[in-house]
Amino acid sequence: MTAPPPPRKSAPCPARERLLDAAAAVFARDGIAASTTREIARAAGVNEVTLFRLFQSKQNLLMAALEREFAPLPAEAMKSPATETDLSEIVRDYASSYAAGLSRTLPLKRVLIGEIQLFREHELKVIRGMLEPTRRQLIARLRSARQAGLAREDTNPDIVADQINAIIFMGALRNSLPLPRNYRTRDYLDDCVTTIVRAIEIPGGRKKSRTNRTKATKRTEGSKGGDE
Repeated sequence: MTAPPPPRKSAPCPARERLLDAAAAVFARDGIAASTTREIARAAGVNEVTLFRLFQSKQNLLMAALEREFAPLPAEAMKSPATETDLSEIVRDYASSYAAGLSRTLPLKRVLIGEIQLFREHELKVIRGMLEPTRRQLIARLRSARQAGLAREDTNPDIVADQINAIIFMGALRNSLPLPRNYRTRDYLDDCVTTIVRAIEIPGGRKKSRTNRTKATKRTEGSKGGDE
């Protein structure tokens, strides 16, 4: 008996993707309350009936657009906590990826903050759930760094994560305004990383961690030799 063919993966719906793109742009430009499904459909180049067939309501479309825009950082941006050897690298990896994401999502986040009162409680929980995974990735790495002797024992990873987010967000917000400044965005980001690392690092922690790791490797190799 011939085995049935594997089920085909459904291809992304072009209309749905265009509507999500248009929704993110229109909500960021006009605000959540002032945006209309008619304008979003027009910007997407589809009929308004298609919008309601795919999303049923403006609020559903908004939540879908937010979920896509605020997706967690890619795995390669946040390495496994088991590989931590450099506190500066941990903070810089996250800061660079978060800043890059903000350059794309800042207009929508700014509108979201300004009109947060429009959301019902269960919707706020969903939004918090969208934003939390990226923060949790950083917290896991900071905890691993603390255990590895790279960060002080009294370091609170939750507080540090919020401080990094706040510093980078305010920098991105300032950059979006027509205000003069005498430094580059990259310099601002570098100084943010340096400030955070100096506040929580253990002097010589990186060297200590590498020494401990080398000793552990030698012990492991020695035990293997004994077994053989």
